Amino acid sequence: MTRHPSNTHRPSVSRPGSTGLRFGMFAVCVARDPDPGLNSGKAKPLYDILVTFADVSSRDTGQGYPYRAALADCLDCSKQTVDRAAEYLEKEIGLVRVVRRKVEGKEDENDANLYMIFDAWLIHGVPPPADTPPQLVARYGHTIPGFDIDAWMREYAPDFDLPGWQAAYGEKLRAQQAKREEQRRKERARRKKSKKGGGGVTSEATPEHSANEGGGVIGDATGGVIGDASGGVMGDALSKAGGREPSSTSTDGGSAVGQSAGGLAPAGVSISAAPKADSEPGGFAADPKDSPPRQQKRKSPRTTKVTPARPVADEEEVWAALGPVLAEVGTRQGTRPATLRKAVRLLLGHNTDVRSTAFDAYPRRPEHALARINRGWYRAQGPERAAKDYDGPDAIRRPVGYLATVLTAQECIRPECELGILLTTGEECAECEGRAAERTVTALGARLEAETAQLAAERQAREAAEQQDRREQHDAFGLPEQRATWRCATPTCHRLGRGTPPDVRLCGECLEDARLSLHQGAPF
Repeated sequence: MTRHPSNTHRPSVSRPGSTGLRFGMFAVCVARDPDPGLNSGKAKPLYDILVTFADVSSRDTGQGYPYRAALADCLDCSKQTVDRAAEYLEKEIGLVRVVRRKVEGKEDENDANLYMIFDAWLIHGVPPPADTPPQLVARYGHTIPGFDIDAWMREYAPDFDLPGWQAAYGEKLRAQQAKREEQRRKERARRKKSKKGGGGVTSEATPEHSANEGGGVIGDATGGVIGDASGGVMGDALSKAGGREPSSTSTDGGSAVGQSAGGLAPAGVSISAAPKADSEPGGFAADPKDSPPRQQKRKSPRTTKVTPARPVADEEEVWAALGPVLAEVGTRQGTRPATLRKAVRLLLGHNTDVRSTAFDAYPRRPEHALARINRGWYRAQGPERAAKDYDGPDAIRRPVGYLATVLTAQECIRPECELGILLTTGEECAECEGRAAERTVTALGARLEAETAQLAAERQAREAAEQQDRREQHDAFGLPEQRATWRCATPTCHRLGRGTPPDVRLCGECLEDARLSLHQGAPF
């Protein structure tokens, strides 16, 4: 990054309303905007770069400041291009507001600018605050569910011509759509023309034009000029090819090739087409059977020069740790997949992408890669989950991509944190401890809730069983008097009964005792 050791101001990037916003997040609606002015130049890449410099959470801007020269280096352009892109983001879209400031020793350049990005409300999905530029609200307000753009404009930007802006923006989108359709139409026409053999149109030659009684005459049609009208050029060449001298005239009033009227072919007739009749003496055409077949020149295969990648320090040690894992998932020995190779280089601080990562400022070592592999592969039961016969919901379908994610995943918002340990001080990360405590509290709360629900279900089932037992006992022994319709005739029983009285008014127990007494012969 370009740094200025002595200055009165330092450039910075702020995002109003970014409370709770994680570092590196951007608005999806801006990334998907089809505006040609936003996509053709450096406006959208500049927005992405400014997001990486924004003061969010624990982001330390001391690692670099967004000087214009630094932004130009990131975008591979000039500082004037950066200024034009910033002006487009500020005036056309309203996504960025630039407070232009100067540094000491460079009074002619605004190099210590303050950039304010008004995209936090788009990421959070909430209505915009009052200080948001109105053109930004008019452009992306429809992405917020239930948001009334007209009411916001009447309250916070009454001077903004919303209908006029919407009409101009709609016309701009329609012109862009028409331009894309025209480009597609031209592309389809070009492909259709190339399928017909390069677009050449041919037509059949008439017999009177194909051969002349005098021989050697191409014809007197209205086609394109083949020979030289000044006389004799085409006739000389063709006659010498046939082993004869060029003739000055034809036999039947036909136009000879060597004369000024010669050298003309019928419209659409190819030069290399063989004549339909053999030429007479004085002509030039040979027998098509005697001419060798025309051989098409074979195109040589296109070769691409590939420059071998430069070796990276400690890369071989990481691949040595990945070797057993790749052998387990069936990768051929010595193979280094491109996705995994990019992840290894990114982990070691060799980032090829424009967007910066945590590994750019704090490159990791091979021991960190080994710890990530042990934690994300072996402790996470990677060999079992990557097996072909494993059909669980957490199955690993693409082991190479999974290993690349294990090597490059950064859960903590602090870029110097590596698996809960700060690379700068060696102490435990407070952010990771806080998240671990939150996970513990959440797990305990879920466990307590599950146990409470289980106890409530058991108590409800127990009460239902007790109520059923009381109901059965009431039906057997405690029939109310008003529901009884008859009594047992046994003097010692007189138990109440209900329903239709039986012929022998005995309850079930007394009736069973009577049967046993009769069976044993004892008096009842």
